[in-house]
Amino acid sequence: MTLSAVLSLVLRLTEVRSWWALLWVPLFLLAVGCVTYEWRLTARSRWRMGPMEWVYLAVTHLGLLAALAKVLGFLPR
Repeated sequence: MTLSAVLSLVLRLTEVRSWWALLWVPLFLLAVGCVTYEWRLTARSRWRMGPMEWVYLAVTHLGLLAALAKVLGFLPR
């Protein structure tokens, strides 16, 4: 009940973009958590990863950076 009241107050006092931000915040937090967990695992087993695993890790991080740059407006449409 309190969460819905806070959300409706935020949406009433802000622009339409805030609704989309509210939808994307949980996904962003999940992505940050996954990246943090992956880096912790990488630090523990750094030398046991194969070359393709390093490539996959680099590509996923570049994809996350590109998505954040697009969302934050650093990349053109």
